[in-house]
Amino acid sequence: MSSAAPPLPPHMDQVLRRELTRGERLIWAAQPRATRMKSVSCERSSAYKLALPWTLFALFWESGALSIWGGRNSSASNMEIAFGIFFPIFGLPFVAIGFWLMWKPIAAMRQARDTAYGLTDLRLIRVVAGAKRIVASVRLDQMGPIDRSEHADGWGDLRIQTHSHYDGDGDRVVERFDVFGIPDVARLERLIFENQATLR
Repeated sequence: MSSAAPPLPPHMDQVLRRELTRGERLIWAAQPRATRMKSVSCERSSAYKLALPWTLFALFWESGALSIWGGRNSSASNMEIAFGIFFPIFGLPFVAIGFWLMWKPIAAMRQARDTAYGLTDLRLIRVVAGAKRIVASVRLDQMGPIDRSEHADGWGDLRIQTHSHYDGDGDRVVERFDVFGIPDVARLERLIFENQATLR
């Protein structure tokens, strides 16, 4: 059963329409759902499997290292003072990494909320309207093969080959325009094919 794309929030609809050229017609628009995006799901899984125990252990280490100072007396040796300085400093990067790993899926979900996809009669557009606006698009006549990944409820991804080239080692590098975590992904693919046909 397919899930129809809900309308864009007014501010994201305005952001997307601002990118249209004169005479360009918007046919389809949708926002990704962060929980349906594979990258976000992996990051959320990592947050539970790695970041949480990592951060708890780092904080445990840091509290243990700082406890040296709690029981310190005036007769402490130079070695004890050195350890009391070194170990807390040594633990700080691990605490910072733990918090960064836990923040990554939250940041990815915020980016999904600020992302909109739009299909026009000329191209497919992706707009990310965060602190910095990032716009990418691919023309319908520049699209190559399309791979579709779809769940039973119709949510899924499109990976559209745009072009390829060979790197310095002679390996073929394929570049793609990705559309992740959208509802009724089969309808978007069908609309792309239908509008490509009108260009021929």
